[in-house]
Amino acid sequence: MWNTMSTGTVSISFEDLDFSRKPQLGKNFETESHTSDSLVPVSRPLYTVEDVLSWTATKDGHKTDAFNIATVPLAKRTQQDGVPKTLVCHDMKGGYIEDRFVQGTWRDDCYLISHWQHIDTFVYFSHHFITLPPPGWTNAAHRHGVKVLGTLITEWDDGAKRCQQFLKDQASCRALADKLAQMAQHYNFDGWLINIENPLEAPQVKTLIGFMSYLTDVMHTAVQGSEVIWYDSVITTGELKWQDELNDKNRIFFDSCDGIFLNYTWKEEGLQRSLEMAGERQHDVYVGVDVFGRNCFGGGGFNTNKALSVIRKQGLSAAIFAPGWVHEKLGADNFSSNQSRFWNLLSDLCPMHGPAALPFVTSFCQGQGQNFYINGQVVRRGPWYNLSCQQIQTTFTSAQFSQGKEQAGGNRTMGVCTKDAFHGGGSLLLGGNFTHACDTFSFRLFSSDIPVQSPLLVSYTYKWETGADRTAVHLILSTSGQTKQWVLMEGDDSKDGDIDKTYVKNNTEDNSTGQAEFFIALPDKECDRLYKECFGCTRDETAEHGWCTRFYMLRDDTSTGCRIEGINLQCLRTGTVEGNTDVFLRLGEIRIMNAGDLEKKQNATVSHVACRDVSWKKLHHPTATTPAGDSMAADTVLLSGTLQWEYPQLLASSFDVYFSYKGAAGNTSEKVYVGRAQNSMYRVVDLPVIHDEADRDNSIEFNVLPIQ
Repeated sequence: MWNTMSTGTVSISFEDLDFSRKPQLGKNFETESHTSDSLVPVSRPLYTVEDVLSWTATKDGHKTDAFNIATVPLAKRTQQDGVPKTLVCHDMKGGYIEDRFVQGTWRDDCYLISHWQHIDTFVYFSHHFITLPPPGWTNAAHRHGVKVLGTLITEWDDGAKRCQQFLKDQASCRALADKLAQMAQHYNFDGWLINIENPLEAPQVKTLIGFMSYLTDVMHTAVQGSEVIWYDSVITTGELKWQDELNDKNRIFFDSCDGIFLNYTWKEEGLQRSLEMAGERQHDVYVGVDVFGRNCFGGGGFNTNKALSVIRKQGLSAAIFAPGWVHEKLGADNFSSNQSRFWNLLSDLCPMHGPAALPFVTSFCQGQGQNFYINGQVVRRGPWYNLSCQQIQTTFTSAQFSQGKEQAGGNRTMGVCTKDAFHGGGSLLLGGNFTHACDTFSFRLFSSDIPVQSPLLVSYTYKWETGADRTAVHLILSTSGQTKQWVLMEGDDSKDGDIDKTYVKNNTEDNSTGQAEFFIALPDKECDRLYKECFGCTRDETAEHGWCTRFYMLRDDTSTGCRIEGINLQCLRTGTVEGNTDVFLRLGEIRIMNAGDLEKKQNATVSHVACRDVSWKKLHHPTATTPAGDSMAADTVLLSGTLQWEYPQLLASSFDVYFSYKGAAGNTSEKVYVGRAQNSMYRVVDLPVIHDEADRDNSIEFNVLPIQ
């Protein structure tokens, strides 16, 4: 993560301590647990037509429900023309479970998605009238270039009543559509799934068709690249009859929007007819597959690939419904392995996408962990879950990264591990086995299409678990230019002097005969400066925890105008030692950015930091502990408040919040980590602070630090 060192501060004086103050925070706050009455920001659906029509983007000069605004823009990703798409519809336990907590929660056993490389569109689904995606899902999906849709659904008698309201006439339906477009634009998501699952009267059908067409138009105007998808439900007569195919009874809805999500109980002959009916829009037909297997071809679960194979045989897109089955049905204990098994079965049937723009930065964190780390140090102990903290995941997995030829090194494994991290809650643990001298094994990490227009600053951060004394590690960028490979060697380690560069080159890419350009890490003095500018710490401070970062400046004259098409890591056995050797390496971070961008970030500052809605609580239980299990002193009081600040939006992906004690003479204590904000505000909740009644001139100082 880039740490731009442009800290903003605000102080809260103990003179303001008032235990009677109870701010009114609004409906988008609730208690996180039954043991606390303190309120945290949450995501919620909208329940009625009146809720939607009364919604506004601003209130009293402030953005409405600003905590729920996703801040990560939709990333560019690699695209394949003329291939079917994959939509995932997330329906789990009614929605808005642990993911509703905007700032995260104190667990690490919650559901998440990490196989975004196989997904084009993500729908957050619930059975409430208007489902607004929690920002954590939008931020995680957008980092991977995946679009996110909310849901409008009407069902049963209540649904019929709502349809009577907004399908009463053209003005009514357009008023609702305008609000839906404004919400998507305001909360920064990409469209809507429309699901009308109750019968309609004939006049309402005509209005509904107009509604779909108008909503699609206003969405395209409000959000570039947005999508409106129709669910296969009511037909042109107004009857609720799922067709399981595209035909004359639902074609008019398909023609009015960007695609159709077919019901799950289809037959193969129906898919053939859908293909013929769709014509050139065959990839806008999303064939539903229920992972719970309810009357679904193949029976769902780990047989979902059987249904997907039939769908792809027809050249149609797919809508995978409720992949949270792997967590909801099979449980949290083996979730990671079950999730990998599920997606590995689908990987050959889902086109793969990777990063396609700079800056490219990832710590491999999946949005949860056993502790929270910054620069390799635990800054907050205990399990946590916050999807907004999820970083870009590898394009390849352990089942996919083989480079297509036998390598001397074997038994390779690769996966995210939460036992240690450089930033966030996880790192990429890579392992293999050497049997002979000069053995090598490579890991394909990312398939990419990143344009290079200027000199690059590249770094990678790693930590040895075993094998450090007999292994060299190189980051390798595959390019489209004359120089096919850029090999980023260790440089300041004597091991590199014993390495045959031709051998490195020939074991980098499958069947590679192109040139390789070798780069040595920047000298210590330059690295020390970059440590400070990028991490806000010294090399020694990260080394204390075993982490090493190597920085490179790539100024190859042949690079301008080329593209980075792959990001790989290679481990090479050094020396002449024979025999079995196990090697395990943690990859904590990779970053690739235009060299000039760091200076832009250095010049930006956090400004106008303020704290409002402050409240204080006494510590009623002398044995109370923090969520991480730390005990609290008897003179502890609990502080809550909302921090807000200003910062150029595109220069930071998130912010870290710290606090310290400030004495009357201006002296400050060591900073203590509070939490991570995903936009320019953060709700401090029950922060334990020491209150010395004999020194009321002391204050609490909050520091806000932007990171990339």
